[in-house]
Parts: sequence; C-alpha cells; structure tokens
Amino acid sequence: MDLGTTLGYWVDRDDPEEWQQFGFGLTTLPGSLTRTEVLEHYERLSGREMGSPVFYYAYGLMKIAVIVQQIYFRYRQGVTSDRRFARLGELVKACGNLAERAITRGRIYNLG
Repeated sequence: MDLGTTLGYWVDRDDPEEWQQFGFGLTTLPGSLTRTEVLEHYERLSGREMGSPVFYYAYGLMKIAVIVQQIYFRYRQGVTSDRRFARLGELVKACGNLAERAITRGRIYNLG
C-alpha cells in the first residue's frame, strides 16, 4: 500500500495537464524515474512481484484524495486561511480522473 501511495504522488511527464499542475515534486525533471521504473526497481530490489499495480496505484490516489479533501474542508470552514489550499478541490477531482484513466486503460503509464 505504501508503494501504491508513492506511485500516486508520482507525476510522469506524459500525465494529463490537470495532474501535472499539482506536481508534488521533481519527478518530471530529466533523469527522474517514471512510475513504471519505480515499480520495476522496487520489484527487483525486494524480490516481490506486484501483481496488480493499477489497484495499488488507484488506492494511492484515493488515499491522497481523502487527505487533500480533509485539508480543503478545513480551509473552506475557515479553520485555516492558507491560500495554497484554495484549489485543493480541483486536486481531489484530478486524483479521481487519473485513477479512472489507470483503471480503464489497465496501466499506470501513458495516462495523458
């Protein structure tokens, strides 16, 4: 599940623009591993094969959406006033859209 969540935070260069605009880090820079390469690296080093990467990836995206939705709710309620949280509702939707693409296409790559 932790690997699925890590993959959920990963942004590939060819991901949809709606996902790329919320990039969580430097994963799209030249030389960075893709989600598929991270998965392959994990399998090689751990000796474990991840039978259903789409399931774990979609789970990771759902987990991120739940966390983000809680932060967004607190922002909307005025509990926090950090303006960076104003667009988090869009991020929740982007998580769902990306999970749907992965499930529909049966893969965690080329989702753009």
